[in-house]
Amino acid sequence: MAEQEQNRPEPATPFKLAEARKQGQVAKSIDFNAFVTVCALLGVILVRGGSIASHLAGLSVSLFQASGDVRLEQPGDAAWLGQVVLAGLDLIAPFALLAVILAILANLLQTGPIFTFVPLKPKFERIHPVEGFKRVFSKRMLFEVFKTSLKIALFGTILYGFLTSLWPGLPAVATNDTGMQLAWLAAEGKSLLFRLGLALLVIGMLDLLYTRWQFGKQMMMSRREVKEEVKRREGDPHVRAKLRELQRENLKQARSLSRVPEADVLITNPEHYAIALKYVRGAMTAPQVIAKGADAWAINMKAIARANGVLLYEQKKLARALFRHARLDQPIPADTFVDVARIYADVEARRRRAARYEVAL
Repeated sequence: MAEQEQNRPEPATPFKLAEARKQGQVAKSIDFNAFVTVCALLGVILVRGGSIASHLAGLSVSLFQASGDVRLEQPGDAAWLGQVVLAGLDLIAPFALLAVILAILANLLQTGPIFTFVPLKPKFERIHPVEGFKRVFSKRMLFEVFKTSLKIALFGTILYGFLTSLWPGLPAVATNDTGMQLAWLAAEGKSLLFRLGLALLVIGMLDLLYTRWQFGKQMMMSRREVKEEVKRREGDPHVRAKLRELQRENLKQARSLSRVPEADVLITNPEHYAIALKYVRGAMTAPQVIAKGADAWAINMKAIARANGVLLYEQKKLARALFRHARLDQPIPADTFVDVARIYADVEARRRRAARYEVAL
């Protein structure tokens, strides 16, 4: 059984993926979210970089101008400090708000909307030392080590290339023009963020592809799991076959009830079985069973027979034999010919007596 569980050749079914989604198990890349966040930072700088730099310069000038007079002992000084804090928050708010919005959108883009508290429930496996040891040496952790090494290599290469290209232009910035220095720093900062964004794009896409591939491998199923899922969703095949058989039997019984009024005689057990017989001279070689039923069906058949004037005969042994061996719309078995012939003889005798009685009247 363990070997069968290790062998999972079947891809996950939509039902299993939906159940895993309800449990909060989805493929999600953190590095892809980091790439989106850096893109948000770069976008804010490109759109509002000039105004942010102007506000930052004005805030710096006001701080330096008031640094010698502020004692934070007067109510006015505290109000001034509050204004400084609000001005700083005004600078930070666009970055933080856009980063949060785009991080949420990045998660929705990867997984779609999910609302579940299952991942927050405490699990013993999370603190189990053996399970923790397995997670440390899992394929996912090896990929994380590779990804971290790739990040360090990429970021180190980008930073080295950036500083190397920056070094020759540093003497030209060594002037007293603060505005030119800030513009130069802003331009170079945009260039650095753009390069870091490209690196994060490569890492994020690799992590996204690997995360989805690993999630697909993790969700794969053995053939036994597929069969059990089918049973759980659609029911046991044996049970379904039995239900179909019962439905067919009920349909036959319902049709049998409608043919009881056509019968010549109804042979009963008397309570458990009822068999309706019909014989057409010249068209049939022997009487045929046109309806039969047991228990509740037998009771209904007897009620219909009484309502339609069909003769009832209590023959326990014959009723059991006909119910077990006779088929619908087929001649009765040969070993029941004698008993059935006696019943038909009695039926004919009753008809003749009824006829003579009517004539006499």
